[in-house]
Amino acid sequence: MLGKVQNGLKHCMKTFRRTEDGSMSVEAVMVMPLVLSGLMLSYGWFSAFEAKARANKAAYTISDYVTRQTEAITPEFIEGLGDIYRFLNHENNVSLRVSSVRWSTADNDNGEYKLVWSSATGNYAALESADVLDIQHRLPILTDGGEVVVVETERPWAAPFNVGLGEIAFTDFVTTTPRFASQVTYDDGTGGAQQTDTEDQEVEEEWDGSYSSGGSRRGSHNR
Repeated sequence: MLGKVQNGLKHCMKTFRRTEDGSMSVEAVMVMPLVLSGLMLSYGWFSAFEAKARANKAAYTISDYVTRQTEAITPEFIEGLGDIYRFLNHENNVSLRVSSVRWSTADNDNGEYKLVWSSATGNYAALESADVLDIQHRLPILTDGGEVVVVETERPWAAPFNVGLGEIAFTDFVTTTPRFASQVTYDDGTGGAQQTDTEDQEVEEEWDGSYSSGGSRRGSHNR
């Protein structure tokens, strides 16, 4: 009796294994979750790359705009840059910092980067002089007295679907030398934040405003 049962089970298993009949509804129920998960994950990655590209282009736009200023910019100007960055990214919770850094040999024969001014909006705080050491490895090579404008931005991003991706903060670090002047000045409202020292005057006397986008004193970097 037991042998007949075992033989019957073996026959059923062989028949089940060889059969090619099936139900599309059952197969769809089994496969559809995997297909939907793959589609949502793919869309999430696409959305992340799109947001990063938009943030990067917005940072370059802000940097280019700042370096074209020929008059002193103000804290209100920096807040306006924050509004532009929000608009370009379709995101309200953004942070932005603009700083000017100079290469100088006045106090060090080998030369060193010195913070000229810094202003920020959002969750960022203005840089302090000691903070230049933390970013100097990301700054371009400059001539003595040359200045570079540093634009730092940050915007959050969250995946549209909770499938393998969490929240990400996209940051950009863009350095660009001034376009139409030897420096971009800053006025914090007290009259003491603009560059007026002797070194600045010497740089202005040497610069004739004739260099082009391929000149040795202009560059744009994003790291």
